[in-house]
Amino acid sequence: MHSAGRILVVGNFVADLIARPLDRLPEPGKLLILDTLETHAGGNAPNTGGALGRLGAAVSVCGRVGQDAHGAFLLGRLEEWGVDIGPVVRDPQATTGATLVSVDHVGERSFSHCFGANAAFTADDVHWDAVDDLTHVHVCGFFVLPALDGQGVAALLAAARGRGLSTSLDVCWDREGRWLENLGPALPFVDIFLPSENEAGAMTGETEPAAMAAHLRDRGCGAVVVKRGALGVEYYGPEGGLACPAFAVEAQDTTGAGDCCIAGYLYGRLRNWELERTLRFACACGARSVQAIGGVTGMAPAPEIEQWMADTPVRGRQAR
Repeated sequence: MHSAGRILVVGNFVADLIARPLDRLPEPGKLLILDTLETHAGGNAPNTGGALGRLGAAVSVCGRVGQDAHGAFLLGRLEEWGVDIGPVVRDPQATTGATLVSVDHVGERSFSHCFGANAAFTADDVHWDAVDDLTHVHVCGFFVLPALDGQGVAALLAAARGRGLSTSLDVCWDREGRWLENLGPALPFVDIFLPSENEAGAMTGETEPAAMAAHLRDRGCGAVVVKRGALGVEYYGPEGGLACPAFAVEAQDTTGAGDCCIAGYLYGRLRNWELERTLRFACACGARSVQAIGGVTGMAPAPEIEQWMADTPVRGRQAR
């Protein structure tokens, strides 16, 4: 057993078809030539769980996939990364979720998505007796799990708390714009909330990370980590706030970078690293992700990431 115990990552499962560079669709009947068109493991649960597995954490994942080629591909990749797939539900009635990820010439991405089996996922799909030695539960992709509403995720996180587990939450973009109207009931059961800056701004109406975090903490969550992309991350909790700059790297593909950043944060936090080290490690995992095609491709065992950190400058600073 790993010293930090086991993490259960609960969320959406997606096969990503990544097209790059794709700045525009071709005209009807015309052909557009791409540099790469590849299938990768995607969705918040495989990205976060896979990144944790590659770092060396003990991690299990839970979600729904179809009994099809995409589902088999996702589960096979996760097993290669050392992830326990036992809690995953194989749905015989649905296809596996899939996304066309269009990556433009500067590495930014847009998504065309089919929910597939993710559409039926609920808190009842989490079977606590399927995983031993749990210490933490991370729920991700909330707004792309249509059957998991705020009350459902609140019940899931409350059940985790009742088992003495710590909890964290990531959300994705809310295409319906309901934000805290839907999510609100879950926040009192969240120890660490990890939204992007755009998500936190949309759900709170605030423009500065500190104000976003204060608003969210007033709704009940214990601490907030705001992911700011090329601007790094900012933490706000009971002990105060701390900002950490991003590493100076060139982005090839930002798909899954936020999930890898979260994986790095959880890895350090659950090993009781001091806060600055944990945030720097989170930024490093996000930076490694954007340097390769596919969310988890750039990840590596934690000692390799830490050596990379020592050799890589952050934005606005020189390498030590």
